[in-house]
Amino acid sequence: MKKSLLILSLALGLSACNIDDRLQLAYETKKSEHVHLSAQNTGLLIIDAQKGYVMDSDDFWVKVFYPELEIPAQNVDPQLHSSIDRIAQLAQKANDLNMPTAITYEAFETDTGLDYTPYITRIEQVLDENTQSYFKQTFNSTLEADIHAAMQAWSDAGISRVVVAGAETDVCVMQTVLGLKKMGFDVYLASDATFSTEIYERPTFKRLQQAGVKLAKASEIMESMDSKDKLIYSPRYAVGKRDELYQGDRHKMAMINFNMDDSSLSKAEHDNKPATEPRFTFLGLEQEFLFSYMPSFHVNKKGKPYTSKYRKNANVVSYKNIDPVINDIKASGKTQAVISGVVSQLGLYDAVYKLIAADITPIILEDALLGSDVDPIHYLDYIYQLGAVPSTQKSHGYEMYVEIQLGDFTEEEVAAYYEMISLNEAVIPEVYPRLR
Repeated sequence: MKKSLLILSLALGLSACNIDDRLQLAYETKKSEHVHLSAQNTGLLIIDAQKGYVMDSDDFWVKVFYPELEIPAQNVDPQLHSSIDRIAQLAQKANDLNMPTAITYEAFETDTGLDYTPYITRIEQVLDENTQSYFKQTFNSTLEADIHAAMQAWSDAGISRVVVAGAETDVCVMQTVLGLKKMGFDVYLASDATFSTEIYERPTFKRLQQAGVKLAKASEIMESMDSKDKLIYSPRYAVGKRDELYQGDRHKMAMINFNMDDSSLSKAEHDNKPATEPRFTFLGLEQEFLFSYMPSFHVNKKGKPYTSKYRKNANVVSYKNIDPVINDIKASGKTQAVISGVVSQLGLYDAVYKLIAADITPIILEDALLGSDVDPIHYLDYIYQLGAVPSTQKSHGYEMYVEIQLGDFTEEEVAAYYEMISLNEAVIPEVYPRLR
């Protein structure tokens, strides 16, 4: 009965706010299209298919730089090597069709040159001799001048479509795909030809679909490379489509933490609650040290204090509802609000609707969000259809860092980062326990 009343209340709220036209069911989203991904109109871009990102490899970067950290066995994707095989198959198909192909590799600049892990052998073996190879230090490849120029040259030559595969799904792949969308490309992500240390890929795929990216299995894409064929999209989610392309910017952000009091945390609902703890730990550390300059708010309807279990921004402002938070965010000139904590379905709906009405983009950290009535994963698609952006603590964090080696940080931010790391209070996101 309670669940029925909740659904009825949500439906009435949508109707009353006159925004029910924003809700789009999965079967209403585009299922397929007839398309020929030819060498004349399509290029293949492979992102960072390097040995250093293969979790069960001795070259995995965490094993090299943090040998003392234990990698949970369940964190390794059972489909990892199948995904790698599919990347290689796409590269081979592109070669057979003389399709323009580019591949990136992430590297560190040292006093003696570049330090990087080689391409995965299975993939390197099928790369054509004309494959363009690009070094990068930004997570979003299109921010690199030479890669951006190469993609622009593709566009100038009539390449309007880009097929993307590689690693990591929720970091460099996602950010590069969004960068390509910003450049005006029609992007096709081979959804089963990407891999990451984060197996929980739904927030990334939802965000990309929401941005207008076309997700399809590698086999479907290869069939459409052979001839004009019906390309079936998969996966598809009921998240609608945002009117504007969202890209995270730490200089535009505010942090909203819901009901981070001891009582709410202890009663909160989640399918794998213990896995959220390291994420809240790291998020608290970042708010206290690295991003302390961001406006930070604690929304607690009963006025209870922020828990002592997790760190927080020293300047956090507490309110009992979302309205004064929105006023403060507007006054500070911020346009993005990162949401975490414990919140009910209707509470989150109310906050998201009001933020969007105020021209503030809500970003939902799915793995740092607990429900006060039910695990939020069961209702988040309603929230995304309103225009909120799906994300995770890891994906969001890498988007704020922009470059490897803290390349875009100020001296003060670099100092704060190393002060935070020296506390040894949290492991890195790559070895967090699997969320779901």
